[in-house]
Parts: sequence; structure tokens; C-alpha cells
Amino acid sequence: MGSDYTAATLAILAGVGMAVAFSALARFVGERRVTRAKQIPYEAGSDPVGSPRVRMPVRFYPVAILFLVFDIEVAFLYPWAVNFASLSCAGQLVKGTCTAGVSWLGLGALMLFMVVLLVALAYVWRKRAIGWD
Repeated sequence: MGSDYTAATLAILAGVGMAVAFSALARFVGERRVTRAKQIPYEAGSDPVGSPRVRMPVRFYPVAILFLVFDIEVAFLYPWAVNFASLSCAGQLVKGTCTAGVSWLGLGALMLFMVVLLVALAYVWRKRAIGWD
């Protein structure tokens, strides 16, 4: 049981160890020349103009949140695709073929999931949550 996680544990420890080592090297070995130019905020190669306390329009955020929600829900299709053969087999699955016939469970689960997604999309569309105007 413990040997199943040995490689993952070693990889995580190696990553954390390298991050700590490089941070320590930068802190103790790196040069420090503090100048006025290095102390100003840097924004995409241009000098900052105006106050950083600008009010942003709210229109973008509902679209971004809806995109993330639907994107994450679509990511759940991957485990379904991996397990489709075993979900659609009514009997025993032997070398990729069903021995007792085909079941509609796998396809029915996907159709129910897609119907829920389409109903949710129709709802937010009707509420005008995804319009840019």
C-alpha cells in the first residue's frame, strides 16, 4: 500500500526541495542593487498611469464564471469516456466485448448530463447572463 505512493511522494519532495533550494540561493547568493527604477510597479512594459483604484465593469465576470462552470462540467466527460465500455456492458467485459449484451446505462448517463447542461445554458441565456450588450 505504501509503495504505491512512493514515486509520487519522492516527486513532490524533490519539487519542494528544489523550490526551497533555489529560493535560498537567490536570497543568499544573489546580488541586491536597489534602484528607483526597480521600485516602481511594472505593467506590461509601460509606465503606470493613473490610480490603481479604478472601478472595473462587472459585465465580464458573469461570462467568465459561466465559462469556468461549463468548462469544468465538460471536463467530467473524460472519466465517462474512459469508463464507457464498462458502463455500457450488461454482462462481463472480456477483451473489449460484452458477453451478455449491451446496456444503455453509459449512454443514458451521458444524455442526462448533457440535458442538465443544456437546461442550465438555456436558463442563463434566457436571464441574459451571457450577453455582452
